[in-house]
Amino acid sequence: MFSSISRGMFKRPTRDARQAFVKNFTEANRVAAEITSVPRSEFAATARVQEFAGAERESSAPRLVSGRPPGSYGGESISGDDSSSAEGMRNAQRGGRSTVGPRIISVGGGKGGIGKSFLSANMAVSLTRQGYRVALVDLDFGAANLHTCLGVPSPKVGLFDFVSGRIENLEDVAVSGGVPGLTLYGGGQEFWQQIRPQAAQKIRLISRLQRLDVDYVILDLGAGTHVNTLDFFIFSHAGIVVVVPEPTSIENAYVFLKSVLYRKLQSIVKAIHQEEAADRLLQNLGDPRFATPPLAQLQKFAAEEPEIGQKILNLIQMTHLGVVMNQVRTNADAEIGASITQISQRYFGFSAEYLGAAIFDDVVWKSLRNRRPVCVDFPDSTVSQGLMTIAKTLATRFEPVTPQHANVSGMG
Repeated sequence: MFSSISRGMFKRPTRDARQAFVKNFTEANRVAAEITSVPRSEFAATARVQEFAGAERESSAPRLVSGRPPGSYGGESISGDDSSSAEGMRNAQRGGRSTVGPRIISVGGGKGGIGKSFLSANMAVSLTRQGYRVALVDLDFGAANLHTCLGVPSPKVGLFDFVSGRIENLEDVAVSGGVPGLTLYGGGQEFWQQIRPQAAQKIRLISRLQRLDVDYVILDLGAGTHVNTLDFFIFSHAGIVVVVPEPTSIENAYVFLKSVLYRKLQSIVKAIHQEEAADRLLQNLGDPRFATPPLAQLQKFAAEEPEIGQKILNLIQMTHLGVVMNQVRTNADAEIGASITQISQRYFGFSAEYLGAAIFDDVVWKSLRNRRPVCVDFPDSTVSQGLMTIAKTLATRFEPVTPQHANVSGMG
């Protein structure tokens, strides 16, 4: 399926071609990526005007904006570990604040080493430079290293201490993210591969995250399709899928998207008590030998079982995804992101949007070696400008709803 996308993209571009691409990329993103001290309220007002102006011509385009509370995909919830998890999620939501909490955005992907933590950290920093308050949550089970990306000391306590009940308040896990407006919730010191949080523990964490007094909560998830990774991904208001222009990453992105669909379907049919009716659909989707695209299977099921199927189809189409390409060297590399976005829509029925690309740049490994975000060490670099553009696109498409915002832009 991805052979036509990835064919021939590994020819190393000539020096002149790469320099031309970098120049074009820089010029295209310079205005959007300029780091200023514009107050967040002014930026948001401008974004709303621009969004309204383009509403008519883009009315049919998929959007990341959603007014639905976290996890409210028609009542489905985290499942698979506890038979009462759906009711537990509803109880957790009822016990939260009466006002809508922060926007929760998860960052995942089908392969390790593609830069999820790097992008999570730098997007969080970029959002704080726009005046937003951000909580960065390290849920990369087995490789919690966001503190290293931010250049802050390793937290002495982490999320597992809260999930396991050793610590009562989530705030006791929080540490400074190294820049104004950014708070880090580290993974902890435990061997995460041995940590298998149960449904009640995940619900406890989710319930508390949605009550944080911030604008955005960014979840840095682990690689692959572990059930915990998928649960947190489908819980979020929106999920960002990170891809690099390599065949293995592209193929694994497809597997990740299909796993997200399958896990979400499991949660939906369990929450609406229709597991038996949808059993055949789940079996076909889980069979790698079944060649029919997942969306076509969903549409066929909706035609055969209109009452149940149409509800399931509508909920799947409400899943909001953003695609980000990392380590791009050529225009062809960047265009892969748009192709994956189309596949997300046409094959899985997700509401997907291409958020942008982070160009390959030597300053990235320099910043990682310095243990500082590239947006802080090299704010004028091409990759930092691209990351700022991605963050501004995300903020425009997915504006937070908390009533107060701190103006912490313009920092050093």
